[in-house]
Amino acid sequence: MAIGVEQRDVVVVGAGPAGAAAALFLKRADQERDVLVLDRLTGEKYSRYHRMCGQAISRAAFRDLSPLKPQNILHRITHLRDEWSDGNFIEFRSHGYILDRPSFLRGMLDRFRSLGGEMRAAALGSVARDDEGLLLYLSDGRVVRARKLIAADGSRSLVRKALFKEEPPAMLRMEQCLVQKEVREDTLTFIQEERYQGGYRWEFPAGDLCCVGFPRGTDTVEGEIMERHRRNIPIGGVRCVERDGVYLVGDAAAMANPVTWGGIRVSMISGRKAAEAVASGSPQVYQQWWERTPLSPARFMEAYASLGKMTDDDYRKASKGINRNPLSWLRAYLTRGEYRHLYDALLLCLRYGW
Repeated sequence: MAIGVEQRDVVVVGAGPAGAAAALFLKRADQERDVLVLDRLTGEKYSRYHRMCGQAISRAAFRDLSPLKPQNILHRITHLRDEWSDGNFIEFRSHGYILDRPSFLRGMLDRFRSLGGEMRAAALGSVARDDEGLLLYLSDGRVVRARKLIAADGSRSLVRKALFKEEPPAMLRMEQCLVQKEVREDTLTFIQEERYQGGYRWEFPAGDLCCVGFPRGTDTVEGEIMERHRRNIPIGGVRCVERDGVYLVGDAAAMANPVTWGGIRVSMISGRKAAEAVASGSPQVYQQWWERTPLSPARFMEAYASLGKMTDDDYRKASKGINRNPLSWLRAYLTRGEYRHLYDALLLCLRYGW
C-alpha cells in the first residue's frame, strides 16, 4: 500500500444535482458511513456555474425525491408553451418550479454535512484501479483510495473515460444569457424553428431577469446581457452505469432528455438510486433501474434524430391545427403518420422530460 494514501469508504466526485443528491441520500440511509464529496468549484465560481440552465424541475420529480422538498423557489411554473415559425403555438398545463439552483444545492450539501459528511475543494486529476481498489489523484496533490466511487463529474467525466471507456452518443453545445426582458413568471417557453437544428430557443423567468438560451451559433440575444454562459449537454445515455463499485450519475452518464434537454430531475434521481444501491450493497439494482426507468433517454433518441432533420415547413405541417382540444391531437395523430413518433415523444416529455 502506498504511503500517504488517504483511505475513504465512498467518494462522490462533483457537487452538482447528481452528486449532492447522492451524498445526501447516502448519509440519510447510513449516517455512520464515511462519505467524502469533492468539487473543483467554490464560492461565486460555483454559483455562476450552476446558474447555467438546470433550474427548472417538475413537481412530479419531487415525488421520486421524497422527503426532499422544493426549496429556494424563484417561480412556480404552471404552463409549458411551444411556439413554431408560423406563429402557431400550444400551451400545456404542467406544474413545477424555477429554483435558485446554487442556493438549493448548497442547502442539500449543508444537510449532508450536518449528518457528518465531509466536503473538500479539489479537482480530480486522474483515477486508476489497482489490486486494492480505486485511486483518485487530486489537484491539491493528495491521493485518495476509495472503496466505492460515485462519479458526478459532468459531461467530460474523467471517471467515465478512464474506467468505462465510453462516450455519450451526442453532445449538445448550448449558449445561455441572463437578460432584462419581460416574460410570464409562470411559463416555460420553447421556440422551435429549423435554424435550431432540431433544438429550440428557450425563454424562462429567472428572478428579475429572463433566461434565454439556444444551440450555440444559431441565434442572438437582444438587449443588455447580464451574464453569458456556455455549456455542453451530453445526451443519449451510456450503456453501463455501474462497474465494480463505480457509479455514473447525471451528466457523467449522459442522462439528460434528448428532446427537452432537461437534466436536473434525472440527475438527482440517479444520485438517489446510486446511493440506495451503495447503501444496500446491491450494485446491480442501479443498472437495472437505468435500463427500465421511463426517464432513460434511449426512448427519446429517435425523436431527437428526426427533429434534427425538420424544416420550418415540417414544423408547420406537424403543428397545424393542434390546440388544447384533445381531439385536435387525436386527429393529427391518426392522419399524420410521419410525425406520430414525435407526438408520442412530446407527450412522454410532458411526464418525464423535466
